[in-house]
Amino acid sequence: MAITYAAFSALSEYLSKYAGASILAVIVDESDPTQVIVSQTTGISNNEQFEIIPIEEAGSDGVDEIVQGRHSGTISVPLFWTPQRNDALPTRQTFIGKSYVVIAKVAKGRPGEDNVVNAFVGCKLSDNSTFNVGARGAVTGNLSFGYTRRYNGTEWAVLTGA
Repeated sequence: MAITYAAFSALSEYLSKYAGASILAVIVDESDPTQVIVSQTTGISNNEQFEIIPIEEAGSDGVDEIVQGRHSGTISVPLFWTPQRNDALPTRQTFIGKSYVVIAKVAKGRPGEDNVVNAFVGCKLSDNSTFNVGARGAVTGNLSFGYTRRYNGTEWAVLTGA
């Protein structure tokens, strides 16, 4: 049963460690969030870079100040390949101008299910390796994106009124 993020943050599970299966990643088209590109993945990996610039003034014996510069983020989403998912993914002919939202949320059947814990917006596809075939395993793939902003669960709840 879905509850608000405020109610979720009051649960003891809010302070608990989570196994990977407890978090579900969903990828939607940013211009039409009802168009789900990927409804379930096998994982998610995020990397945010916060540029720092050491400032050393002439005559100093070292760095006097560290200022912050630009921010960038990348996200990698491993997934199981299906023909339907393959047809929903962008191709060389269709990826230009496409932007996605990658949503990480609490999986079904878990306390606080459907609550978003991270939302990555402005995702632009940088890599689509969607046809990794093992003789005995499921066909898998990986999507990589650069993104403009990550919202944590609290920020996303405020932004969306959840």
